Amino acid sequence: MKKFIPLLLISALLSACSSDQTSEPSSAKAKEQQEQKAEQAPSKEKNRAKSLSDIYVPNPQVSDDTKLLKVGQTLEDEKGTVTLKGINSLNKTLNIGSVEMKIKHVKLIHNKPTYSLMDYFHPYTENYEDFHFVKVEVELVNKTDQTLHFGPVAHIKTSNGEEKAFEDDFYIEYLGGEIEPKGSKQGALGFIVEKSAPSIKWIDITTSDVLDEKQKTINKAKNIRIDLN
Repeated sequence: MKKFIPLLLISALLSACSSDQTSEPSSAKAKEQQEQKAEQAPSKEKNRAKSLSDIYVPNPQVSDDTKLLKVGQTLEDEKGTVTLKGINSLNKTLNIGSVEMKIKHVKLIHNKPTYSLMDYFHPYTENYEDFHFVKVEVELVNKTDQTLHFGPVAHIKTSNGEEKAFEDDFYIEYLGGEIEPKGSKQGALGFIVEKSAPSIKWIDITTSDVLDEKQKTINKAKNIRIDLN
């Protein structure tokens, strides 16, 4: 009987080690999956336009111009220096078929970004140290029970004859594309303009068509002229 006791002890120890080795990879795998989910969550949030119920957060690349409401006002912060050159506080609601689009403020802004942000603007202009841009603030509401596809600014043209397409938007707040049934979006678009002299008097905004879930046009685009004071 005494001979069997050591054998039983060895067997028990081997069994315990085997159990530890089995649970260890499982635990590590679970931890890895949690970390992956945590990494993926922020990227999903980053790619989601803000809804009307969200608190609007200023763009990370551009100074917050919320308080710039009179031509000539200047603001300086850690992102650079911005000066308001023109504005129209339109607050006008338009219906592009099934989409309700509110244009809030349209601004012409002079921007001197801080050194650390200059590289961000380099792909958009050769004058990335000092430039003017048009900012368009919008709210969008899908009034239907189906998914729609729409872009608030497909094309703009200034009184100086300069034209920009939606691909030139440097705010990149994901306002174009899909709008969920009864869903909404809010945010801004920014377009750098090279021809800022003479002073820009107006801009023409052309929206995209409104498309249904199968990417078929259900409402035609609309053109809006906006005077800048």
